[in-house]
Amino acid sequence: MAYQKVFKSNFIAQLVKGLETNNDSIIKLYEKEIFPITEEDCLIDIRVTVPDEIKLVIPDKKNLYSFENAKIVFNLFKSLPLIKASDPGLWTYLTHFTFWKYMKKRWPIEEQSNEKKGSFILEHWFVKNVGAADLARNGISSLWWGSYLTYDESKEDPYELTEQLLSMLDFYRTLIGGVQGRNKEFTHAILEFIIENKDLFKDKKETKVRLIMRRANAIGGYKLFTSLSKNQIKNIFSEFITELSNVA
Repeated sequence: MAYQKVFKSNFIAQLVKGLETNNDSIIKLYEKEIFPITEEDCLIDIRVTVPDEIKLVIPDKKNLYSFENAKIVFNLFKSLPLIKASDPGLWTYLTHFTFWKYMKKRWPIEEQSNEKKGSFILEHWFVKNVGAADLARNGISSLWWGSYLTYDESKEDPYELTEQLLSMLDFYRTLIGGVQGRNKEFTHAILEFIIENKDLFKDKKETKVRLIMRRANAIGGYKLFTSLSKNQIKNIFSEFITELSNVA
């Protein structure tokens, strides 16, 4: 086992500045087989330990393996303190070093136009702010947070909700990237509601999820749902069934 390394904030700031201006020399670093990092760019966090060797399943043209990799990342950092789970230095180090090969395949930079490469890298390799939307876009923090917010050890398969969450990329960002998505009761309720109503969600799933989110916000927003149980929230969702059935 080893202690986890994280990037220093000034090193991150230098990279961000170059990417924001689409600096060619910075962009070219992301085309290398290994991202150039020195010990001076990093700090060691003795609160977090990791195995000596960590591997994710490398995506291919047939499968992104998001669910499989979400379980690997979450099991690796299962005891991660929440304050650390919002640390840009941790997630940026993991995208640039530990899981570099995965990131290169999962978010291929060469497919982007020259004008968009900088913003594309910033979106998936970094966490510019520590809000839910940014954590849901980073290539590794998104896997951990998706698992953290859906893992349920009371279920026969504790990752049942995680698999449902990761079934569609936009579905994930709509839910976890929003304010409600950080409420575990709300997240578990909507995912269980989808599983329990498979026929209703067999098509246009993401459109219907967005509709539920809009209706939920309209009837009370975040404060209402923090005071309700999972079953109470699902009962509210049941009131939308007729409208959901009519989604064209």
